[in-house]
Amino acid sequence: MAGEELGLPEDYVHDRLFVYLRLEGDSTYDNKVHGLLNDNHPVVQLHLKDLYDLGGEFFRWEMATVIAGRRLDINPFDQPNVESAKVLAREMVRGYHEKGTLPKSVPDLETDDMQIFTNVLVANAEEALCQFLAQIKPGDGNGSGRSYVALQAYIQPTEESNTALQQLRQTIRDHYRVATTVGYGPRFLHSTGQLHKGDAGNGLFIQFTNAAERDTAIPDNVGQDKSSMSFGVLKAAQALGDRQALLEGGRKIIRFHFKGDVIAALNRLNQTLS
Repeated sequence: MAGEELGLPEDYVHDRLFVYLRLEGDSTYDNKVHGLLNDNHPVVQLHLKDLYDLGGEFFRWEMATVIAGRRLDINPFDQPNVESAKVLAREMVRGYHEKGTLPKSVPDLETDDMQIFTNVLVANAEEALCQFLAQIKPGDGNGSGRSYVALQAYIQPTEESNTALQQLRQTIRDHYRVATTVGYGPRFLHSTGQLHKGDAGNGLFIQFTNAAERDTAIPDNVGQDKSSMSFGVLKAAQALGDRQALLEGGRKIIRFHFKGDVIAALNRLNQTLS
């Protein structure tokens, strides 16, 4: 996972493959990687003579993506499930142009600082998160069928939000000993969107949204001021479309819509699990 600090061997179950890109003369991670090997975690070590070897790695991992995609029953040359989310988002935008508003959903729980959209009866946001994560499946002894948790952040990417999301992601990883990912929407759709909706259905998805603090109008035509929609509306439409695509695919998803301080809300959820 990008931005993830390598944990201790006991932080992981045997449900993942570790790849160690080691630059010649740099032993920074040798001890931690040896710890993984001693605990019988599968580790692939690739030795780079210099930084120019990264060019060859691009090709290697393009091929690896194809092979891994086929093993996961994901079409590596198409993204039909990503397209389904785009279709739903376009329907949301079309409805906005016709009615002047995006579809309204009734939250299952509303507090002073957030709305929670889930399918269980809960008393507060902390209980909602814990009950949702209680659905994590351990899988078999080889990790097959084991759940993973994906944090989908349709919020402003800042250093503060990066830190808060990574802390929450790592807490979930360590507490439930499960693979985790985090990505900002809508851009994560182009990297993991097909996995989320086209795999065997083992993912649990936590979506974070909020109203744009600052918004910018999208001109209807280049060089003109007239605008029928803003970037904030477009982003909200993409989040709603992605959520609907996950629901239609039978995926487990919970949505937290923040009305106030996003960082404080994320930290509070993290403290619940800590």
